[in-house]
Amino acid sequence: MGDNRESQERPTATRRAFLSASAVTAAAAVPLVGAAPARADGRWSDPPVNGPGRRLSSQRPSAALRRALREVDADRIEADVRRLAAFGTRHTLSTQTDPVRGIGAARDWLFDQFSRIAAKSGGRMTVEKQSFTQPVSPRVPTPTVLTNVIATLRGTVTPERVYVLTGHYDSRITDVMNFTDDAPGADDDASGVAILLELARVLAGRPLESTLVLGAWRGRSRASTAPSTWPRR
Repeated sequence: MGDNRESQERPTATRRAFLSASAVTAAAAVPLVGAAPARADGRWSDPPVNGPGRRLSSQRPSAALRRALREVDADRIEADVRRLAAFGTRHTLSTQTDPVRGIGAARDWLFDQFSRIAAKSGGRMTVEKQSFTQPVSPRVPTPTVLTNVIATLRGTVTPERVYVLTGHYDSRITDVMNFTDDAPGADDDASGVAILLELARVLAGRPLESTLVLGAWRGRSRASTAPSTWPRR
C-alpha cells in the first residue's frame, strides 16, 4: 500500500533487478510467432503421466524470445515508476482535471505513453480509455468516473486466444478516504504499471501468436471500486 512516509531514496540495485525480472517473467508467458520449442529436433517430448493432462517440463527459450528479453530496460522501468510517483497522489477521488497532479494527470500520461508505443506497432496495437461511473458506495461519497487505460496487441495466428496482464495505477495512503495528501505508491502499484509499459515497448514491434491485453486499472486500491466491469466487455 502506498504511504505518505514512503521513502524517496533511489531504488536499490536489488529492487531494479526485481522489476526487470518481473518484466522478463511476464514477457516469457506470451508466445512470439516463430518461438518454437527449442529441442534439437524441434518436437515436443512429454514423459508418460498417470491421469489427464501432460507433465510440465522445462524448455529453453527460443531465439526470438531471448532477443525480446534482452531489450527489457531496468532504467526505463525505474523512470516510469518515478514519473507515476511524481503525480503526488493517484487517489481515485483526487482531481481529474489538474494537468500535473492527481489521478487524471496520471491517466492522461499513461494513455499518451501507450499511444506513442502503439504508433510503432504497425497497426497491431490499439489503446483506449475505458470509463464508467462508479455509484455512491462506502468509499465513494459521490458518483465518480473511473477510467481504465487498455492497450491491446492483436495476435496474428490465434487472435481469439487472449492473455491479460494488469496493474493498477491508483494509489492511497493508510486513510482510504484521504485524497489530498501525497500517496506516491511506487510499489503499489506504479511498479506494476511500469512493467506493463515496458512490455508494450518490447512487444509492440513483434508479431505475437495470440492477443495480449495490457490493462492499467483504476480503483483497485479501494477494493469496492475494483474494475470488475471490464471482463463483461
